[in-house]
Amino acid sequence: MGGDVAEQRACLALAHAPGIGPVALRRLIDCFGSASAALSASLSEWEAAIGPSVKPPQSTAFVWADAQLERVSALCGDAFCLGGETYPYALSQIHDPPPVLFCLGKAEWERPAIGIVGTRHPSPYGEQVARELAFGLARAGVCVLSGLALGIDAAAHRGALEAGGATVAVMGSGVDTVYPRSHAALYRHIVEKGAVVSEQPMGAQPDRGSFPRRNRIISGLARGVVVVEAAARSGALITARCAAEQGREVFAVPGEIFRASSAGCHALLKDGAKLVECVDDILDELNPWRVETPAPSPAWC
Repeated sequence: MGGDVAEQRACLALAHAPGIGPVALRRLIDCFGSASAALSASLSEWEAAIGPSVKPPQSTAFVWADAQLERVSALCGDAFCLGGETYPYALSQIHDPPPVLFCLGKAEWERPAIGIVGTRHPSPYGEQVARELAFGLARAGVCVLSGLALGIDAAAHRGALEAGGATVAVMGSGVDTVYPRSHAALYRHIVEKGAVVSEQPMGAQPDRGSFPRRNRIISGLARGVVVVEAAARSGALITARCAAEQGREVFAVPGEIFRASSAGCHALLKDGAKLVECVDDILDELNPWRVETPAPSPAWC
């Protein structure tokens, strides 16, 4: 496992302490320079930084941190800590970056990335579009980000893998907990050829709140987010909103006007999202980060 283990331990312990969420932990790191330095600060310095109601972590937090590091290390994974050199820079710039990002596989954070998200119940059209957009992006050297969910997410990951490119799955569970279970083979393929990441602790099961929270990570790691088929009330629209708030590009693919799963995309387009008819519509927005010559446009473009 790479990185400074002492800093990883300190960051995990702080993240596990009651009352210290992403925003408070970032404030501590900004004030003291590192998680380790924050732990060495006096109580009065802590109170000046984040107020008197939050106290430094107790010994149990360090026991938990050690167990987490042992679990991820046993799987040849890593834990990227906010403020550390290996932490993805783009993600560090959002308002509430995850204090720790667990990772299995190899993530190339310097590579430009695009998120592709959408409904869990796509039409054949939506699934094809997601797969071919991901294929074209991966062939052009862009990392494809998604959430390993059923439907559009899975199609995007598969398209990137078929192109022999990079893909990263941002999970709502711990990185060692496959969800949904039906994606076990896809999960293994992503770990072998790309990476799975999560802010959730090792062994964590997904809950209803973890999926909306992880959406800010998908958009935070990306240059932009493409929404392919999403209903008027959809988790994919949460990702699009996060992208807009973070200053990322928002793209949307038009769909059939009679399908409920087109309503979200069409609302985004009315609000100024960039229309996507082919992969070049996305790549043109990535300059000057475009690193390779893109593949020919797919037949439907």
